[in-house]
Amino acid sequence: MAKIQYTTPEGATSEVELNAEHLPLGRADDNAIVIAHDSVSSHHGEFTFDGTSWVFTDLGSTNGTAINGQIVESLEMTNGGVFNIGHVECVFYGDYAENEAPAAQGARSHTVSNSGYGSMPIDRSRRTGFGPKTKPKSNGYAPLYLLGLIGLGACGYAIFTFTNLSA
Repeated sequence: MAKIQYTTPEGATSEVELNAEHLPLGRADDNAIVIAHDSVSSHHGEFTFDGTSWVFTDLGSTNGTAINGQIVESLEMTNGGVFNIGHVECVFYGDYAENEAPAAQGARSHTVSNSGYGSMPIDRSRRTGFGPKTKPKSNGYAPLYLLGLIGLGACGYAIFTFTNLSA
């Protein structure tokens, strides 16, 4: 049976068998494969089996999926293939004969993202996170705040002057 073995940057290691044709992976508890590390998105990606090979597809995660430091959108798994999910290092072990040597590197084929999330459509409704990824634009309140500070200063000056006149 195919499986992945993963190691977090802190050194925690675990092994998960791929026992279904579709296995979502992420940090959230509703995934079939849960990797509880901050660099793994809530719904990071998914493993799928088409009857002959395993493919991992990134679902638009924040920290991405990489092979040798290069961000990829999807990759076809080979035995002994090494890849990163966020900052977690993973090794894929497929069904193979005992005399067959594991592959030296990550994937037999992969799709490289050239810009942003690439041209592959991503179902963003499955993403959950910590709010918008960009800072909202200013509404132009800076001059109003400045006017308020000047008004407070004028009030303070008036009180100071009034108390000195009374004395």
